[in-house]
Amino acid sequence: MFLRKSKKAKPAAYVIAEAETAVSRQRPETATATVHVRARSGRQRQTERAKTRILMCAVVFVFVFASLGVRLAFISFGQIKAEAPHAAAPSLEAPRAEITDRNGTLLATDLPMISLEVAGQEIWDAHETAQKLLTVLPDIDAVELEQKLRRGRYVDLRGNLTPAERQAVFDLGLPGIHFATRIKRFYPQADLAAHIVGHEEPGKGGVMGMEKVANDWRGGRTMRASIDIRVQQIVEDELAAAMTKFSAKAGWAGVMDVATGEIIALASLPDFDPNAPGAAAADSRRNRATLDQYELGSAFKAFTAAAALEEGLAGEATNYDARGSLLVADHRITDFHGENRILTLSEVVQFSSNIGIARVAAELGPKRQRDYLGKLGLLTRLTMDLPERRAPQLPDRWGPVETATIAYGHGISVTPLHLLTAFGAVVNGGDFHDPTFFADPKRVSERAVFSSQTSTVMRRILRRVITDGTASYAEAPGYFPIGKTATADKPSGGGYNRNTRIASFVGAVPGYAPRYAILVSLDEPQPLKETWGYATAGWTAAPVFSRIVARAAPFLGLAPVNEATALAAFVSGGEAADGASASRKAAIAAPIVERAP
Repeated sequence: MFLRKSKKAKPAAYVIAEAETAVSRQRPETATATVHVRARSGRQRQTERAKTRILMCAVVFVFVFASLGVRLAFISFGQIKAEAPHAAAPSLEAPRAEITDRNGTLLATDLPMISLEVAGQEIWDAHETAQKLLTVLPDIDAVELEQKLRRGRYVDLRGNLTPAERQAVFDLGLPGIHFATRIKRFYPQADLAAHIVGHEEPGKGGVMGMEKVANDWRGGRTMRASIDIRVQQIVEDELAAAMTKFSAKAGWAGVMDVATGEIIALASLPDFDPNAPGAAAADSRRNRATLDQYELGSAFKAFTAAAALEEGLAGEATNYDARGSLLVADHRITDFHGENRILTLSEVVQFSSNIGIARVAAELGPKRQRDYLGKLGLLTRLTMDLPERRAPQLPDRWGPVETATIAYGHGISVTPLHLLTAFGAVVNGGDFHDPTFFADPKRVSERAVFSSQTSTVMRRILRRVITDGTASYAEAPGYFPIGKTATADKPSGGGYNRNTRIASFVGAVPGYAPRYAILVSLDEPQPLKETWGYATAGWTAAPVFSRIVARAAPFLGLAPVNEATALAAFVSGGEAADGASASRKAAIAAPIVERAP
């Protein structure tokens, strides 16, 4: 039968390794030639390699999981901030400076807010998520939210959750819900002093006003603005009422401390709410008082008269022919309601004679006129804290015609704040101060323009404008204000449109020792039956000045005086003015406090 083949025995593989004895390792010089032989099979070698590989893998896994554990521990204890799938919120560690008025009333501050965010890639059901959130936040657009979540979008749903809303959303137990703490800039006074305070935009910081100044003012300190919010409220109320009454297109007004240049109030209407700046038109966000250029008219007569007095070219009683009209080169100058007679310098200002002041300017000459306007800051941009500032618009040439028209405020365009600061130098003893929006400036800029004698004479002249001239409605009993009306026709088509005008009144109180200069302007006020068809400054802007003085005086630390006291200061000149100046400085040093009724 068949014989079964015998299998050949497979040779076993052995590795022969020589090994030294312990004796030979310790004393090689005495060691014999004895060699130990150790045999290992292939299976043993495979087992040893497997053990080595397992050990290496274990080490790698331990290292990886240890690293992850350390990172999670750091994140849990706040040492490392986890990366978010969206733009990082503003840091809580570097808040913007708070802004207050001069008395500590809060104007702008940071508020921590809880924001709700939904990660579209982490949710289970877009429809369920949107509908459940709607039950807690009924003001959201659930349809739009669902569409965004279906596309996997990361949705910043609400930026101002209340603690109760946060808890209600948390209780829904929805996946993909995130809460983040953010900073929101809040303006508790809303639109009050909006152009001074300014506002911020996400990712840009402050974009205008004091907020733009605050971009470089970090660390939680408080920025104390020069404005008094109580006076600001009065100014805005009266200005808004006048705009409504005369159907004016716009208006601006300001109050300045003539001894320091501090702006106590500055209004530009229409305005906006810094909490929602986008809701207002761009035109409303423009600060007309510091950015817009206007031909501000007859207020310039005060500057021309003061320059003539300072140069010794005229005195209070110097006569000027204001009859008929005046021809300068090819330009004929007339008066609006001329006296048609010989006028003194005081009467030229008092009755606002273009003819008379043009004759004064002719004697002064273009060079000296320009020099004085330059010293009054009327030829360059103002040096001040707010970024919103603009240089005046000057004539291309400065000849005899320009000298005559600039004397009464035509042919040169300046900002309203230019006019206010320049007028302060005429009445405060002759010193020009750059305007500032910070309270109690450490260093007050000062530039001498006129002598105290010139300033004293100008105060008397400007008082007569109210008692016997064009601004009788600017009177404020007990405060004896001084000032000048200015009604300027607006340029149009290479000439002037007599039906569109800017009506302004710039004055100071108390008139015998001024502490505050006040400007009020209305853009295109309309005539009324009660004003006998006039819309000039004496009928429109002057009454606003009077009401501001009457209401704001107690907050400004002003007390009414009797006529004898005021008259003595106006008549005696330098001595009385110097005494009043000393009392003014003492009052400035004292804090402004609200008086009890």
